[in-house]
Amino acid sequence: MNRARLVLLALMFLTPPATLIGFGSYYLWEHDRLWVWWPLLACFGIAYFLSWRWTRRGGGVLPKTEVPPPGYWTDRDRIAWEKVDAKAKSFESVSLDQISNARHYTEIALDLATEVGLVFNPDSEDPFDNLTLPEVLACVELAAADLEGMVQKYIPGVHMLRIRDVKRAKKAYNLYKAGQDVYWVGAAVVSPISTGLRYLASRGAIGTLMNRIQSNLILWFHTAYIHQVGRYLIELNSGRLKVGVKRYREILAAHQEPPADNVADRTAGPTAEATVEATTPGATAATPAAPTKAITIAVLGPVKAGKSSLVNALLGKQLATVDRLPVASGIRYDTKLAGGQPVTLFDTSGYGEQVSDHDFAAAVEASRDADLILLVTPAMSPGRVADVDLLDRLKAWFAEKPHLRMPPVVTVVNQVDLLSPKAEWAPPYDWKSGSRPKEANMRECVAAVKEQVGPRAADIVPVCARSGETFGIVDGLVSVVVSHLDHARGAAILKAFDAAAGERPVGKMADQLGNVMSAGMNALAGWLKKK
Repeated sequence: MNRARLVLLALMFLTPPATLIGFGSYYLWEHDRLWVWWPLLACFGIAYFLSWRWTRRGGGVLPKTEVPPPGYWTDRDRIAWEKVDAKAKSFESVSLDQISNARHYTEIALDLATEVGLVFNPDSEDPFDNLTLPEVLACVELAAADLEGMVQKYIPGVHMLRIRDVKRAKKAYNLYKAGQDVYWVGAAVVSPISTGLRYLASRGAIGTLMNRIQSNLILWFHTAYIHQVGRYLIELNSGRLKVGVKRYREILAAHQEPPADNVADRTAGPTAEATVEATTPGATAATPAAPTKAITIAVLGPVKAGKSSLVNALLGKQLATVDRLPVASGIRYDTKLAGGQPVTLFDTSGYGEQVSDHDFAAAVEASRDADLILLVTPAMSPGRVADVDLLDRLKAWFAEKPHLRMPPVVTVVNQVDLLSPKAEWAPPYDWKSGSRPKEANMRECVAAVKEQVGPRAADIVPVCARSGETFGIVDGLVSVVVSHLDHARGAAILKAFDAAAGERPVGKMADQLGNVMSAGMNALAGWLKKK
């Protein structure tokens, strides 16, 4: 479209409102109704005030570009994100020259890559030394896809705007400003006072506002670019893009919170229609009806702590075998919470007063597969040295693997019915603020466990899992588990990425070699046919 056509269209669009304004003003003047202008001016003033507030940095009408750190990010990821966010905030303004210069984007991406790479590999001289080409390309594809979606959604006509159009617009804007300055000089010669007032109003009100809107739009896109590139540079350096773009998106989608038909029932415990199926660790678990991946909950604790009884109470059915001695391996049970979240309970073998290397290895194996840990401890136990030792060793094990996160731990104080007075058992109990002797003893017991376990556990819940006399399961433990599901999903996502990154690397190499050989054979066959 040439300039003449653009001018013609602009005149055709502007002629109707200009005509109406002219005739309307004349009518109001002739009929002595100029008071109508006052509410119109008030509307203009309010609109200007709101526009001024909304175009300030951090409060614009455009969506915020800050990418909240995903729930599965590790401490190292969050440190890297702080550097990305600081980089974005270091730009108070961005010019049209910068936004239309491809070199500017490249320099920012390389600076970010260096800063983020040093967080993950502080001894590396080049941030790309530890990366593969497919990983880098996956980072570029994901960041570009997110940015493309944002600008398509929030910037009208962007699909028709070429880079050269932006440059032409800048030139046209400069010509317009030059012409406007010539106009103000000529008008000032004819009517200096009125022209001066109109000039100040134009520069101080509309002109400033339009400049701020333009600056906000440019800065919004620039900040969004830094945030999106920085986010995927973190995913890149963490190793999570080794799985490729398609698998990356599949893993994130599979671990999202399931849609709940009734959010109010989310903490109501297992559903009455929950599908419960017991399998051995080596067997294939039943596939949940919902596409969301199941959250695996490992039930750890010493012998005779009531782990199997607790599993039965959570399932609502007597399926777990109550053993007096440790069993050789655990058993898995699949169920579903009322909110629709599928859950796999892993009933593990217990350990003795001291955690042996064999017991610890079994606990690590269970914790490695778990997204949330229920540490069951008897209420009548005088000391919990073994429990604390287990949690400390688990924490140290996960600390050696910064690309993973230790699952949240909920300490379950079981068998509170045995607390004094033993003859009294008449639930429900208000153990947090109740005044009955049983309630006071529960409160003291929980306080003692909290002092012993300390910050190793995210929550402490007193329960009684004895069949027919349960307490604190649905309204206590299940509610606490639901409150930690986001943290549990984060741990699950990191484990899924770790497992997917290590899937059949040799087999993948064989597939790639096969593809190359096949392409070569096809090329050779085509050449022979031509001969």
